[in-house]
Amino acid sequence: MKLAKLVLACTLSLGIANAQDVMQESMSIMEKGMTQIQKGFLNNNIELIKEGSLLVKKGNSLFNDKKVITNYLPENKKHLVNVAAAASERIALDINVLELNLDNKAYLNSADAYSDMLNACSRCHSIVRSW
Repeated sequence: MKLAKLVLACTLSLGIANAQDVMQESMSIMEKGMTQIQKGFLNNNIELIKEGSLLVKKGNSLFNDKKVITNYLPENKKHLVNVAAAASERIALDINVLELNLDNKAYLNSADAYSDMLNACSRCHSIVRSW
């Protein structure tokens, strides 16, 4: 019986650790993407902006479903799932706006979309992470 409890405890611990790894990986991918977008704007490098937007899309894709978001939030933050979901939707829309404006050579509008993405990230982090 003790062995079964030990195995169950280890399994749960690994599951929680794995969830945190997925969350950290997703955040790391989005951070790299945001950094590339910023560097692209600073250096007038459209390809760098496009590469960064692909990374942000990839990292943000984890947060398309409230059930998935709830799984990755700490127990005392699960009630904030709507904040994280709204931020994810806002980021997804801003990426589309950024890319459309890049294609139309409306670089100031693209920069505005990047700025709004950064605001969405900061808002979610400040609320969900209790800055």
